[in-house]
Amino acid sequence: MKKPNLIIYVHGWNSHAKARKAELLISELKDNNNYEVLSVTLKSHPREAIEQLSQIIDKELQERSVHLIGSSLGGYFSCFLAEKHNIKAAMINPAVWAYKIFENDRGENTNPNTNETYFIDQEWVDSLEEIFIQNPDPAKYLVLLQTGDETLDYRYGAKYFEGADIEIDEGGSHSFDDLESKIPIILKHFS
Repeated sequence: MKKPNLIIYVHGWNSHAKARKAELLISELKDNNNYEVLSVTLKSHPREAIEQLSQIIDKELQERSVHLIGSSLGGYFSCFLAEKHNIKAAMINPAVWAYKIFENDRGENTNPNTNETYFIDQEWVDSLEEIFIQNPDPAKYLVLLQTGDETLDYRYGAKYFEGADIEIDEGGSHSFDDLESKIPIILKHFS
């Protein structure tokens, strides 16, 4: 029997495998025969997180199609990975110039979900700049934005992914309200 397509949920900064959106996607698609959702807790260093995800993608692509759903910083990672592996991604309130937004977070940080402590320094920020995609291929992306995102200005995502399939909801939040209603268009994008 053919394996279902794999959707990898790529969580945002200081999140984890059991984030609300990951759990929601897993729950909503548990009875879907065509798609399976995987969510992993990413390493805190961007280079390690990219390596972790690349290994999973490389292995899975040998047996089935792989798609990404990236949220916030996970959207930034997903953009790099979609281009690198030539796969499609759905972005949920993605960070687009991530290497510019961590200036105020330098120093010791703790992920409140895993209690892991790590350090953001120049090398950490540089590792984000290394994976910046100058001109993403619009055909690869579905971009879901909410104007009420209190963390990232949705207009940056709309500008950066110009030409892609972009949906902008009025209101909402950074954690993205009513994600359930977007699952059909996400699956259509992946089909």
